[in-house]
Formats: sequence, structure tokens, C-alpha cells
Amino acid sequence: MAASKVIDADGHIVERGDVLRKYLKPPFDKRGGPLTASEPWDRDLLKTLPPDPHTFPSAPTAQDWLRLLDEYGIDQAFLYPTSLGNVSRIRERDYAVALAAAYNDYAHEQYAKVSDRLRPVALLPFQDPERAVIELRRAVRELGCRGAVVRTTGLRLPLGHTFYDPIYREAESLGCALAVHGTNGAEELASGSFETFTEVHTVSFPVGILVQFSSMIYQGVPARFPKLRLAFLEIGSTWLPYWLDRMDEHWKKRGKIETPFLKQSPSDCVREHPIFFSFEAEESLLPETFHYVGENHFVYATDIPHWDCEFPANLREIQDHKDFSEQTKNKILYENVKALYGI
Repeated sequence: MAASKVIDADGHIVERGDVLRKYLKPPFDKRGGPLTASEPWDRDLLKTLPPDPHTFPSAPTAQDWLRLLDEYGIDQAFLYPTSLGNVSRIRERDYAVALAAAYNDYAHEQYAKVSDRLRPVALLPFQDPERAVIELRRAVRELGCRGAVVRTTGLRLPLGHTFYDPIYREAESLGCALAVHGTNGAEELASGSFETFTEVHTVSFPVGILVQFSSMIYQGVPARFPKLRLAFLEIGSTWLPYWLDRMDEHWKKRGKIETPFLKQSPSDCVREHPIFFSFEAEESLLPETFHYVGENHFVYATDIPHWDCEFPANLREIQDHKDFSEQTKNKILYENVKALYGI
């Protein structure tokens, strides 16, 4: 069988702040300082990461992205924010709303309008669900976005809280995906005492996803919005058997009282709802994880151009994986991504 088609479920836009500022509307176009909060880490490790800087530039333009898609036979890429994902940590609601809208306009103009193979994912101000609904509606209907994203940090309430229900209801109604994306947030994610980025990155990314995943499943977000397509991105996937087993145990013992919205075990909830996870090609227990959850729940991501990105090796490894049938490869590289974004 010929090699499967490929869609990238999670690549990245590295924003140019000087250009993005031009999309901010008054009075925020006069705002000084950085657009969002940042952390003082040398992610590129003295410019030694990623290991092959010639594969892709550190801040790929639309044309760079199209060259990569053509070179490696990828149909299209769904593009997520990088530094602008930190809009979730902004305390000023009006600014968060304005910055999310500016980013969405920027991504549309700089990427989506260049080619329909480049699919930016909308940024939403979760600080203000009512205005986030308005921005989501605009992003989907006017800008053509097929998904929206929120980071795991900065939120005053966990994502399972009914405070966010207007956003979930609108995403379900519009038929677009909602992705929860990992990040650092050292002080917030049990990593504030570490002195190396290795420690911070190792711990904080999975902690953030585990927090928000647990909240959303236990508080019955999939049960309340059964057609809402969810994704949890950038910590791999082989944590799922362990964590779902642990969640199942707590649900059996305490669920009737403490998780009344969740009428089935967490593991069955995940298996029976449109919930997706990106995976890492080098995870040694991928086959077992796919079997445990179901292979329809996993999507391929290049993660271009981040320091820990392993593209193109991660694509070749999956395409050559001896434990996966061609049917499975087609699902995880192509069909599942289409299902996640509704394309």
C-alpha cells in the first residue's frame, strides 16, 4: 500500500511582535512592553537545538511552511500560536480580548490568506467567556478557523468549571475543535523551584495537561457537550493508561457524590467521545496505548519549529513503524486529524 497521506495536527506560528502590533486596535496599539508574559529560559540551548537548523527556520513564514509541506508530502498544517498562547495569563480582560482578536487577524493575513493548506487555530480570551464566544464565532465564520486553543496556565478556574460552558457550547454548535495545549508556567505547575529548563519542561508540560484533562473529564464536559471535539496536545500519549486507570479508581469510589456529571468511567468517557491526543513517535508503549484507548483518538504533529521538534525523523519513524498496519498509519497520520478538525 502506498504511504498514507499526512496532515500536521499541531505546527506553530512564531509571531513577529512588530508586525502583530499593527493588528491591535486602539487604545491597545499604544501599549508598551512585551505583548505577553515570557519566561527567562534559553530554549534553544545556546543555539544547539533543534539539532538540524537547516531543516526549517526558527520562525517559519508562510512560504517556509509551504516548502516544508511540499518537500515532505504533507497535505496541510494546523498552526498554533507560540508566545501569544500566553494570552491565558493576562489579567486585563479588555486587553486579552483585543490581543486574541489581533492575533487571529494576524495569523489569517500572514498565513491562511497565503494558502488554504495553512490553517491557523484561533486564540480565545478564556478570561471572558461571553466575548470569547463572539471571537470564536468570528474566527470560524469569517476567518475560516477549524479550531481554537487555550493554554493550561493562567486560568483562574480549571477548564472543567461551568464558567466556560458558553465557549464549549458555541464550539460544539459551530462544529470546531477545542485544543488544550501544554506549556511551562513553572511557578504554577509545580516547577517553580527548579534551576534548569530541563526540569521545568519535563515536569510542567504534563502537569498542566493532567490538571485540565482531569478537571474536564471529572466535571463532565464531554457528557454535557457530547459532540464537542477536544484535543490535548504536546505531552505525548503513553500517560493515558496510567492516568485513566487512576481516574477510574477514584470515580468508582467517589464519583456518585463528587463527579455527578460523569455517569461512566473516565476511560470509557474518553473512548466514547471525540477526544484526541497528539503522540510522540519515540514513545515505547504507543501500540499498547493505542490498544487501550482506541487508535481513532490519536493525531500526528510535527511541532515545527520548536526546540524539541523531531521532524522529519518523527514522521519517518511512524511511516516505517513495524507494529502499525497501513490502516492504523492512515488513521493517525491523516483520518483522525480530519475528524478532529471537521474537514
